Amino acid sequence: MMKEKKVLFPLLFLAFIVVVGSFSYNFYKIILSEGNCDIKTRLANVLGGEIDLLDQNNRRVKLSNQPGDISLIYFGYSYCPDICPYDLERNAYVKDIMDKLGKKINLLFVTLDPKRDTSVRLKEFSEYIHKDLIALTGTEEEIEAIKDLYKVYGKSNKKDLTDKTYLVDHSTFTYLTDRNGKVLTFFNRRATPERISEKMLCFL
Repeated sequence: MMKEKKVLFPLLFLAFIVVVGSFSYNFYKIILSEGNCDIKTRLANVLGGEIDLLDQNNRRVKLSNQPGDISLIYFGYSYCPDICPYDLERNAYVKDIMDKLGKKINLLFVTLDPKRDTSVRLKEFSEYIHKDLIALTGTEEEIEAIKDLYKVYGKSNKKDLTDKTYLVDHSTFTYLTDRNGKVLTFFNRRATPERISEKMLCFL
């Protein structure tokens, strides 16, 4: 009898995990599918554009060549002490939610500090955030051009040319774009992963 209980318990536990997993998936599906899709898309004519930069593997990457139809794009820098990691972790969670729903999206990070954020540095940084994060860098001129397209604010507070511990003041919006980089909408820091996911489904 004791032997049967030992065998039965793991089976019951496994069944419990399967049921809970199925419930969680369907819960996400129900909640997110009932979102409000009344979104203004006039931003597409004002903000955004193609992104063509080097990724963390030192390969040239174009946004328009990525597999997902829409992308979450965040601008920051890897040495950011608090805001960037927090926002990127949230965006990474959104990526996980969409993966569970079988939706392909792209998760991008564009540096505002190309001097320090080399491909080598971004490779280490991206592994910390999410396995599917595409971390991008380029020349200062390339980054300035992208900033202008997306109306991103980013400015170093560096006063001493030898200082390597400077901070970069920057805007903190996460942009939702189509395949060509045209901005569909954007999210501030208060937006939850669930709220962002809900809005993303409106475009999928």
